Amino acid sequence: MSKPAFLFAHLDEDDLPFLLEVRNECRGMLHDDRVFTLPECQAWLREKKPDYYVVQHRGRRIGYFRLSNHDPAEGSIYVGADLHARFRGRGLAKSAYRAFLRFLKDRYHVRIARLEVLGHNTVAHELYKKLGFMEVDRKKEAALRNGVRVDNIVMERAL
Repeated sequence: MSKPAFLFAHLDEDDLPFLLEVRNECRGMLHDDRVFTLPECQAWLREKKPDYYVVQHRGRRIGYFRLSNHDPAEGSIYVGADLHARFRGRGLAKSAYRAFLRFLKDRYHVRIARLEVLGHNTVAHELYKKLGFMEVDRKKEAALRNGVRVDNIVMERAL
């Protein structure tokens, strides 16, 4: 039996420098664009116990998935991902999302995956459309990036 192309492991403290490297580099595309330090991130992990998964591809960490707003009654969960800059533009995000959505369905027993993307992040928005996510809400001018107000787009897809 062949080894799966993608592995997902719960984020732990040893992963925090990698998480910060990825997150702080791509923060302009995130809803919270602050820069975080390692001590802040360590406190966040201890206090919030976030539901994050590090993504490995062929034995290398390439990024992470974050989960929130799990609603077992509705069978829904919010998902997001960030890839390290070295691994973008190779089709890995699309493949990783497909594998992770299967993982979500099996592990969390959800029927609906939701996400939010800022309107200026056209690359991610197009990726989500290719993955079958559809826009269900748009919060006009919800964030300020480089002096310009951008929309927050809520998308979802059935699993």
